[in-house]
Amino acid sequence: MEVSPSVAAQLAADVYTVQDDFELNVFLQQPIFSQSAGNARSFKATVGSRLINTRDGFCVAARGGAGHENDLFLMFRGSTTSNYGADWVSNFRIGVQSSPGGMVHVGFFHIFKSLRPDLERFVHQQGAGPANRVENIHCIGHSLGGAVASIAASWARRSTKKNVFLYTFGAPKPGFGGFAADLTSQLGPANIHRTYHATDPVPMIPLYPFAHPPRPGYGHFRGSSNSVLSAGAHDMVEYIRSVKGLGWRTMQSVPPAVGFDKVVEKWLESDRALNPLNADTWSWIDAGLEYVLKKILGAAAVAVQGIFVGTLSIADKIAWLLAEGIEFVVDAGKWILLLMQKMMRILGMKVVETIQELTRTLMRMILERIMGKITREAHKALQHLISRY
Repeated sequence: MEVSPSVAAQLAADVYTVQDDFELNVFLQQPIFSQSAGNARSFKATVGSRLINTRDGFCVAARGGAGHENDLFLMFRGSTTSNYGADWVSNFRIGVQSSPGGMVHVGFFHIFKSLRPDLERFVHQQGAGPANRVENIHCIGHSLGGAVASIAASWARRSTKKNVFLYTFGAPKPGFGGFAADLTSQLGPANIHRTYHATDPVPMIPLYPFAHPPRPGYGHFRGSSNSVLSAGAHDMVEYIRSVKGLGWRTMQSVPPAVGFDKVVEKWLESDRALNPLNADTWSWIDAGLEYVLKKILGAAAVAVQGIFVGTLSIADKIAWLLAEGIEFVVDAGKWILLLMQKMMRILGMKVVETIQELTRTLMRMILERIMGKITREAHKALQHLISRY
């Protein structure tokens, strides 16, 4: 049985407070958890990189209480200031690594791998014997925690074969489209509840080929009174407010207007003004990038995701694909040029006029700058958030 939006949001917020045994005991007083000894643990994760690397409280695993006796809850916190900025390093290690479900964000996967041994022991202990029979596993998280919860949900379903629910709030994209599609197939789209605010910049990163689950499917969209990116829109206080009193089936779950090829083509050909602080601008850029890459790769778009593994940056590999598309794919050059022109206008660069001017080096520079620009907007939102924890 799934939990309500309000309950999931409150758990995603409260797990931030758990860094020691006293805070864990306070957190576990909520009636949704079992009050029996030994039915909950908090786990530390390794976050950061080789240069900034630390371990601190990241996950709480708990047995369900009244009404959820056969459920397990795996709850993951988002970014904090308690670890010398190591969370930021994990957030922005934008590379990919292979997982059983597909290509995932290397920084998020690094965190999950450090938690996996503890999670495996806890889940095994809780599932042993008929009296401790587990039926459902709930994976919950906000921001960075939501991305890690998505990878944990994939692992939980594969390793336990139990019914797994995923609830994320303002989460970045955890992996490529293939991972999102596999996770959707494993859990079922009805079990994936991705809630995002229209002006929260964090769910917009990283750009395509990263994608959100469910796929196919859409998250629970929560609107905004304005169209400007907002750091406040990423705050769990706002997510708690925006889902209060609602059910999963009553929240909007509608396809974005940018999701159709003909609409994307019209946008690429238009002279529409581009404001980097407008949330719609980044949805269009993401859709445009997906459109041109699929035009180049066609049906092979998913199959060739492995080329993104390695030492070269994602921007470099996309630039290589675009250069190959200009050279070998009929009609691709026109759309690539239009997309690069859009990106250059957003960046305030001098806009090239011909396909011949689009070298691989120039396209890589444009892609690196455009990825950096939206990442900085997400960083601002995280800075606003972590000042509270």
